[in-house]
Amino acid sequence: MIRSSIQPRLIHGLVALLTAAPLSSACGDGTAEPENPTVTGNWVGSGISAGALEKWSFHLEEAPDGSVTGSFVLRVERLVFSGTLNGIHEYPALSLALDMTFFGQIVSGTYKGQMTSPESIEGEYQLVDDPQTLDLERLGT
Repeated sequence: MIRSSIQPRLIHGLVALLTAAPLSSACGDGTAEPENPTVTGNWVGSGISAGALEKWSFHLEEAPDGSVTGSFVLRVERLVFSGTLNGIHEYPALSLALDMTFFGQIVSGTYKGQMTSPESIEGEYQLVDDPQTLDLERLGT
């Protein structure tokens, strides 16, 4: 008699456990990278233009609709320029309009890239001269 009352509860418990198992594995622990990673965060890259070393840093904020806003700093030797940006991220493509003050004048340019991993973007920018390669690596959010 005792055995028959335990057995239905055990079976009910196993069924509940087996039913819940696929749900818990689908939820994960929240650390998995989304299918289409966001560009929100801090990014850095460097290159050479007109024989001078350039160091770039970007702060990007991506909205749920893929629009991107932010700011950037460009260091060329001892000179430091800063500007604002806006654009769109349609994974994996990133397209940004750049505006900065360059010796008292507003200079507009573009950055176009492809997100190759959640931590890197390969692309090129055009500001003052011909297009230049500028690959970016994520620093953090």
